[in-house]
Amino acid sequence: MWGHPMFDLKDAKGITMELDECRKAHGDAYIRINAFDDTRGFESVMISFIVNRPENEPKIEMRRTDVGGRSQTYSWQTRG
Repeated sequence: MWGHPMFDLKDAKGITMELDECRKAHGDAYIRINAFDDTRGFESVMISFIVNRPENEPKIEMRRTDVGGRSQTYSWQTRG
């Protein structure tokens, strides 16, 4: 979580300024923006998207192994 929630923001300039500051501090990390809608009296996420990714993302490999009968087991391995 970066900074304070900006629930009453009317202009996107504030978001872009905070995003720039976050990128300066965490440029090689995932950065996600969540947008909330409070029209129903409570905050609920209406949109969420990734705006920054690390240069080298880890790869995840899933392996399936057949075991007794029709059962399978799964394992995951990360590759850098």
